[in-house]
Amino acid sequence: MPRPTTKRSSGNGTLNGNAPLEIVVIAAGLLLLMLLLYTIQNLISPFLILGTIVFLLYPLRTNPVARNVMLLAAALFLLWFFYTIEEILAPFVLSLFMAYLLHPIVTVLEEKLRIPRWTAAVFVILCIIAMLIVIIVLGLPHVIGQFEGILQSVTVISTQFVEWVLDGRYMKVLQRYGISHGQLRDMLTTTIAPRVEDILKGLLTGTFGIVSGLQVVVSGIVNIVIFPFLTFFLLRDFLLVRHRIKMLIPRKRREQSVRFYHRVDEILGRYIRGTTIIALIDAVAVSTGLWIIGIPYPLVLGILSGLMFFIPYFGFLTILSVSAFVASLSMGAVGLPVITTVAFLGTLHIIENYVLTPKFIGGKIGLHPVLLLLSLFVFGYFLGFIGLLIAIPAAAIIIVSVKEWESNVKRELTEEGAAT
Repeated sequence: MPRPTTKRSSGNGTLNGNAPLEIVVIAAGLLLLMLLLYTIQNLISPFLILGTIVFLLYPLRTNPVARNVMLLAAALFLLWFFYTIEEILAPFVLSLFMAYLLHPIVTVLEEKLRIPRWTAAVFVILCIIAMLIVIIVLGLPHVIGQFEGILQSVTVISTQFVEWVLDGRYMKVLQRYGISHGQLRDMLTTTIAPRVEDILKGLLTGTFGIVSGLQVVVSGIVNIVIFPFLTFFLLRDFLLVRHRIKMLIPRKRREQSVRFYHRVDEILGRYIRGTTIIALIDAVAVSTGLWIIGIPYPLVLGILSGLMFFIPYFGFLTILSVSAFVASLSMGAVGLPVITTVAFLGTLHIIENYVLTPKFIGGKIGLHPVLLLLSLFVFGYFLGFIGLLIAIPAAAIIIVSVKEWESNVKRELTEEGAAT
């Protein structure tokens, strides 16, 4: 008569013959683990939590639920990690962006003029540093002085508006309806004029504060010593960096990822580099044109116009409104400077859209006007002015991603149909 067999523990340590006992032991272990975590809660960090999750679930990695939990935990950990060290990463990210922006220039110098890549990178970076030094030393004091002059002019405009209403023919019309001169003066000087002044100063401060805000951001997150070196090394080894990143992608996804990168690079690179060139041209043209016309504070208005060029529609309307207001501060007839300024900016806008944009950017970025406006509102709501700047390229990347996903789905359906 055969002897009854007893299932012993297998090599992986599970009690196959006593499942209830196994469950009790695991539950007790989890309770003790939670108690331990509660006891050392001051020492808990995302590193410890991620390590615990991987330690518990890695043996079950073939299970889809366990694998997805580990992937989600890793993604959340990376999000927290990059958010925590964002100040440290900022110079590296900005250097990578500059290397991406300057890569075509260095490539042209290397291939057309037969200049070694490291020499071309040094030459381009030194040129940019020299330009920045000239702009900061020569231009920044004038920009600050002109900005302060605009703010001081707001108070003068407010006072002149009150006197114009009180001394004009509108006062006689209001007196017919029982509003006395004293009541209107009190209302204008104590209520309306201060509020108008505050609104105008707030608008101008928020608009022109972009310049000072960018200065604070750049001086706060970029070490002026390390930034050129980072840009040089990334620019010199840009092709190698791109190759290393490609090698990190799994082989089965590599071809698809490379195709996606080329599509994004074609759209994003053309837009960023072309828009930057046109924005610089716009800043110089607006400053020079307004100076020739005789509009005060042309340097501030030119810099603002160059920054606003990155924001479709709203940027042009903003610079047009602010320039018309500043033109109204000119001496002489108010109508002529305003009309001349509006006509000049309108003509320049047409030239940029129909001459410079096709030359430097090429075709349109591919966004429907409704999607373009929606992206501006959404990114501007969540990220402020920076969101407005990145709205168009970010939306373009999203559109490319959606189209890539649609093409993959169609290709898979076609392959399944052919197989059946």
